[in-house]
Amino acid sequence: MKNIILILFITLLISYGCSPTLKDTFYWGDYSSTLYNYKKNPDQTTLEVHKKEILAIIEYASKSNRKVPPGVYVEYGFLLLKEGKETEGMEYLVKETNLYPESVVFIERIKKMYSGGAE
Repeated sequence: MKNIILILFITLLISYGCSPTLKDTFYWGDYSSTLYNYKKNPDQTTLEVHKKEILAIIEYASKSNRKVPPGVYVEYGFLLLKEGKETEGMEYLVKETNLYPESVVFIERIKKMYSGGAE
């Protein structure tokens, strides 16, 4: 009986080690590079490249039935809000809260900031 339990335990450990990682759960594309380039050289060109990468991540997640990584909808929505596209930006903030309910407090602060509320 002890041998059976030991074999089951080892099998469980092996199968756990073969489970998908977070890297497989979320698709980040070239997010790190485009964000780094934008932060290093903050101009309209690097901003547009980064925005295109964010949209590519969102589209890929949708096509491959994966979750959009945490914060991606927020960042894109925030960029739209800074451009004055309030309706579209707010839609992305709502998408983030629908996907990640734990972000509600943070998102509500951003919404208040852009709707003329507390800063």
